[in-house]
This record gives sequence, C-alpha cells and structure tokens, in this order.
Amino acid sequence: MDNFFIEYRDPLFGVIILFALVFVISFSNYWWGVFKSKEDKQSIDKFVKKFEIVTDENEYKKLLEDASIPLESLALLAHAYVKGGDYEKAINIYLVALKRVKGRDERQYLLSALGKTYFKAGFLHRSSEIYLESLRLHPRNEESLKYLSVVYEQLQEYAKAQEVLESLEELGAKVRLQRVYLKSLAILKEGNLSDTQKIVQLLELSTEEPFLRRKAFEFMQEIGLKIEPSFFETLPFEEMIDALWYMDAKAYDMLTCKDTLVRKIAMAKGFIPYEEEGDAPFAVDVLGKLRSTGYIKATLGFEYVCSECKQVFPIHFYRCPHCQSIHTAKIQTLLSLASHEENISFL
Repeated sequence: MDNFFIEYRDPLFGVIILFALVFVISFSNYWWGVFKSKEDKQSIDKFVKKFEIVTDENEYKKLLEDASIPLESLALLAHAYVKGGDYEKAINIYLVALKRVKGRDERQYLLSALGKTYFKAGFLHRSSEIYLESLRLHPRNEESLKYLSVVYEQLQEYAKAQEVLESLEELGAKVRLQRVYLKSLAILKEGNLSDTQKIVQLLELSTEEPFLRRKAFEFMQEIGLKIEPSFFETLPFEEMIDALWYMDAKAYDMLTCKDTLVRKIAMAKGFIPYEEEGDAPFAVDVLGKLRSTGYIKATLGFEYVCSECKQVFPIHFYRCPHCQSIHTAKIQTLLSLASHEENISFL
C-alpha cells in the first residue's frame, strides 16, 4: 500500500492517468455519436416509410434511385415542383433525400421543407406529424414551431396552437399578435357562448389589438346584427375600406358618420353629392367625381398586399397565406368596370 502511494505521488503517473481519462471519454463520446447517428437514421427511415408515395413513372423512379445526384440538386428539384404545384413529386423527392441525408442541419431543412409542402397541399395532419418529428430531433427549431402552430390553427385545435406559442415565446419569439388572434378564433368557435357574449369578448380583445374590431364588425354583419353608432365610430376605417364598401345598408347608415373617409366612400357610392374635402385613396376620390357626373359604369375593386412578403391576394386575410404573418394586409383600391350580373353561382 505504501508503494502505491509513492507511485501515485509520481508526476508521470498523474499524467498517464489524465491521458487515460481523456482517451476513455473521447472513445465513449465517439461511439455514442455513432450510435445516436445510427439510431436517428433508423428512426428517419421508419418515419419516411409512412409517407412514401407509389408512382408508375419509370423515368421518375430511376431519377430518385440514382445515388449520384447530389442532395442539393434533389432539394432544388423538389422546390421547383412545389413552385409548379406538383406536390406529389416534391414530396417523393424530399422523402428520398431524407433517407440519404446524414447531417443534422440538412435533415432539419428537409423536414421543414417537407412539412411546408404537405401544408401547401392541404394535408394538415401529415404536416403536423412531420413538424412533430422535426421537433423531436431538433427541439429548438423555431420555424417548425411556427408552422406547427399555424397547422393547429387551421385544424381549429386552438389549445394546442397556444401551447406551441408558449414554446416559441420561451425561445424569445414575439407571439403577442398570434396569441390574441388565436383567442379571437377560439371565441368565435366556442359553442357555449351566445352571439352577444362572443361580441363582448371580441371587443374586450380588441382593446389589446384594434385590428380585431374588424373581425367583430364582420361577425355582426354575418349574424345580421344592427351596428351601433358608438361601435361604428371606433372602427379602424383605413384598414377596412373594402368592408365599408360592401357593408349592408340595413346594418348601419353610413351617412350619419362624419369621418372623412366614410363620407368619401358614400360619395363614391353615389349616396351624397361629391365635395372636395379631406384625403382619400385615389380610386375612391376618382369614383366619387365620376358619380357626380352621372357615370355609373365604374366601381371599386380591391387587392391585398402583405407588408412582410409583398405577395398580392384577391381576398382579405388576417394571416398572410404565404408567409403566415398576422395583421400585414394592406388594402389597395382599384377602379374597375361595374358588373350588373346577379344571382351568379358556381355550383
């Protein structure tokens, strides 16, 4: 025993012990990494099999089976198919790429791209499965969390969407708008609330985010409720020119409102004589002047531009269909030829 302590006090012995420990730790880490990588690959292969699509196109099959094609080329080809709306081929390519990929970052990108493709194709449940798998492998992936919350929103599973937002908030993302918007959707879906209670709760939410007053206004129109002046006067008129243009005259008499923009819309509709007062969108002002001359073949049209991604859409949105941002719709007014066709049906 004494001899052991003498040797232990030898500096060379300590160095040997240190190098031995470093070797053991490095060796263990290496084999743990190999085991974990193999386990992840087996998990991905098993996961991919659930989503594989059978195709009879021989040339397409050969392309997918050609291992000499770089993963970057496959990803670009899949992206091109997505742009062209051929989601089935894009999904197949992403699945093949997932089988071949080894790097963590590449796998994370492919899973996110595959989830988006399923989302765009309308397969919401499959999209949610993809994003959950992505988060299992990469828990701090903000993009997967963002799109998973949108998927749950589309599925009307608002409680799950709120839980995902909490995770996003923990990562430092700003989710206040999303949270308030989800609350408004949950209120409108709630079957235990009367229409009056829904309106009251929507108006309470609108004190946090005024853009929700438009949603309350649309709901009142939908249920045929007469609009009170005390509510109408508080509406964000510049953000709802289109809603004012199409507003049912029985719901509210806009001639009682003194707001300049509302009066300009009334002039464009021909309800009151045109007057040079205040500012208004160019198309609204021009249409008002045309109405004053008796010209009735023109009307207003609308386009909606997302202030984030600059995409243009033909209908109003609260969440951009392209980039999923909330409250980014900017209304552009257009002069167009009036159509007098009635009772048009696409059924």
